[in-house]
Amino acid sequence: MSELTLRQLEYFAAIAETRSVTQAARLCHVSQGAVSLALGQLEQALGVTLAMRQRGRGVALTAEGQEVATRARIITDQVEHLRDAVSQVHTGLAGRLTVGVFTTLAVHVIPHLIEWFSSRHPKLQLSFIEGSGPEIQEALFSGRTQLSLGYETQFGPDCALVVLKEFHRQVVVSPEHPLARHEQISFAQLAEYPAAFLDLEPALQHTLDEFKRHGATAQVSWLLSNVPSIHAVVGRGLAYSLLMQPTQSSMEDRPLVFRPLAEHTEPNSLVAAMPKSVSRSAIVVETLAALQGQWA
Repeated sequence: MSELTLRQLEYFAAIAETRSVTQAARLCHVSQGAVSLALGQLEQALGVTLAMRQRGRGVALTAEGQEVATRARIITDQVEHLRDAVSQVHTGLAGRLTVGVFTTLAVHVIPHLIEWFSSRHPKLQLSFIEGSGPEIQEALFSGRTQLSLGYETQFGPDCALVVLKEFHRQVVVSPEHPLARHEQISFAQLAEYPAAFLDLEPALQHTLDEFKRHGATAQVSWLLSNVPSIHAVVGRGLAYSLLMQPTQSSMEDRPLVFRPLAEHTEPNSLVAAMPKSVSRSAIVVETLAALQGQWA
């Protein structure tokens, strides 16, 4: 087996993060040829194909590539932490942190973390990857993020989870909606009215399955890609929805009313997820402290 080098791992981690040899070269401040050469040498050293170039679609990682990307990120991060260890004693955390965030949580999480690290650790380079449940889990195991934030049901058994807050879905309606007069609302009552649901998996399928478990079928009139749009539709009295996080009004300043479901439903906790096989760096520990303080 050929010798592995730190530079090969650094360049491959950049490929995994950007899904592009060109962008990886820019990130590492080297030529595309240097990145391509390092990738070939790394594949030769390991005896496997790690990445496949797709015309017009960037680079796709193989299963082996995803595993190596996770390890490469860990190794390069540890080396970076070693280089900064002495200065960190006096100046705080430094380096890079990329956080995966489930789309609907972005407005709650991203401003808080930016403010936290800007005021406490200004040398840290902070970035985010927003996406669906499967997308932020894939980003975690491909090494593109150090941790990802979402709901418990979005992550598989290979993830170590830190519960930040326990949530139950609630019915959200306009105060003028007929359902608003009830203190609790059953799935059977919901089935009588049009619904506007978030068009993100696995959340949507979980919602539809829950209706079935309670002997009802949802009248899904609108599937929308973001929560503000749902708030706007609900605020106009055009539908109800089921959401985790309550808010007093839509972006159009129309009031919203949240009511609990009559039937027992399992909680879907807000969690921070990391691969079980990966030890927590000082940056990740600090991020968890920031999030736990926010959701306490």
